[in-house]
Amino acid sequence: MKLPSFTTIVSVLFISYLGNLFYSIWVMVQPPICTSEGLCLKSYLLRKPNLELNIFVSSHSNPRGSEVIFVNNFPIPNYNVSYERMMSVQLPKITKQNGTMFAHVFLSKTQEKLSSSDRWTILLSDPETVYTLVPMSIYKEPEYKVFQLLQDGENVKKNVEKPITHVKAVLPVSMLTEPLHISQIHLPSDIFQYLRFYKNKEYLPIFLHNSLQDRSYNVTKIDKNTLHVPILLRYEPLSYTGLRILTQTQLAMITMQQFGFKNKDIDEIKAIFDTNHYLLLISIIVAFVHILFDFLAFKNDISFWRSRKSMAGLSSRLVIWRAFSQSVILLYLFEEKASMLIIVPSVISSIIEIWKVFKIIPIDWKNLKLKKLTLNRVEEDTKKFDAESMKYLSYVLYPLCVGAAVYSLIYEPQKSWYSWSIKSLVNGVYAFGFLFMLPQLFINYRLKSVAHLPWKTFMYKAFNTFIDDLFAFIIPMPTAHRLACFRDDIVFLIYIYQRWLYPVDRSRLDEDIGELEPSSQEVKTKTD
Repeated sequence: MKLPSFTTIVSVLFISYLGNLFYSIWVMVQPPICTSEGLCLKSYLLRKPNLELNIFVSSHSNPRGSEVIFVNNFPIPNYNVSYERMMSVQLPKITKQNGTMFAHVFLSKTQEKLSSSDRWTILLSDPETVYTLVPMSIYKEPEYKVFQLLQDGENVKKNVEKPITHVKAVLPVSMLTEPLHISQIHLPSDIFQYLRFYKNKEYLPIFLHNSLQDRSYNVTKIDKNTLHVPILLRYEPLSYTGLRILTQTQLAMITMQQFGFKNKDIDEIKAIFDTNHYLLLISIIVAFVHILFDFLAFKNDISFWRSRKSMAGLSSRLVIWRAFSQSVILLYLFEEKASMLIIVPSVISSIIEIWKVFKIIPIDWKNLKLKKLTLNRVEEDTKKFDAESMKYLSYVLYPLCVGAAVYSLIYEPQKSWYSWSIKSLVNGVYAFGFLFMLPQLFINYRLKSVAHLPWKTFMYKAFNTFIDDLFAFIIPMPTAHRLACFRDDIVFLIYIYQRWLYPVDRSRLDEDIGELEPSSQEVKTKTD
């Protein structure tokens, strides 16, 4: 009996998990239908009341009436239509002194003309009013200062400054507009916390802060001389599906912060939700497929190099270059404070590429010296073709890298000499690094063979390049890293052309080439 391969087992488990995930999502977004066993509640919105938003700000989350500042009130003409209003908000005294600020948003029936002091008291005691608290201030460290290194090199130093209060430029709130008949018993706990009961078995509108619309970069810096700040009030209606996605995502964001994710990482995840539900569903599927292909590529890459006993047909310079370039890219991503979604795969890739270098360099670890190797015919040819291709590339690559670094030093401002060094190296990797992939193409051309390449690993990585193209538009990342995703597509197409041009004949094994990846027929024969 033929046993399933490791790849088949992983793929089946992956599909099963994905199916269970989507089933759980489908169950999650179904409204709890009212049955005879539970208390049925109907929506207050069925009365079609005239509603408005009342905005207050203060420096505390639980202020006294004398500490709040009334901003404005805004009628909601149509619950099901989103709208925006620009507000000029007076800052509390404590906020201007590097303190905090909170927005207090009330959703109520349209009130008669009231004074600011009476309005706060009346809204707090009104049984038909719902309320949400929105933190509007965050602390951010000052931006790095940049310098012209050659002119201002003596001024380049790290300035340690305390974090400064910034006020969010957007105040996003949302309301469930579906007038659902729901069961109090079967209502999910994440929704139940926002439920406010009213008479006659009614529930008041579910109204909350839409944290998915918050961005840590969309803020206004505050100092003691700032009197007013512009803030955009953004109202968004929600379906039950949108409400469940919002509440579940808010819980996930809290967990991520507890695990050490920064605001920038969370902002980039929030950006994925700035789309319709169908595109979001496609993004989730694509993300899981990308993870699967990454895992299989890493697994097959390690298996190939563990069993590899010959460098026949493989460019050793390309292996060394990939280890160097992955390390530089990782340092650059740290320098630019890129998303953990980008950094984590880069860390894994760097470790694997460095491990490959130790596989191709014959080191005698007991005596700490290089071993002397005897090369066969194809290995000698490979080494010669590798050196020949690098000689041609050096005429183009080195002048371009040096020229770009000098241009950046003279004309572009930098954070520090270290930052300039990393940027110069990574620009060489991104802009001209694909040239280092050409020696392998040149070796394939001179040997008229691609049988020596790890094609399983290559195909998984190739599919991921197209997935990376999609994520290049979804996940924020440095521009150079985004362009590199499209650069890999070109190299992939050339490799595919060589695969078609030099088909692998598995009935003939050249002993000098080395081991081939076994075909499915060979695996079946071995099993039998």
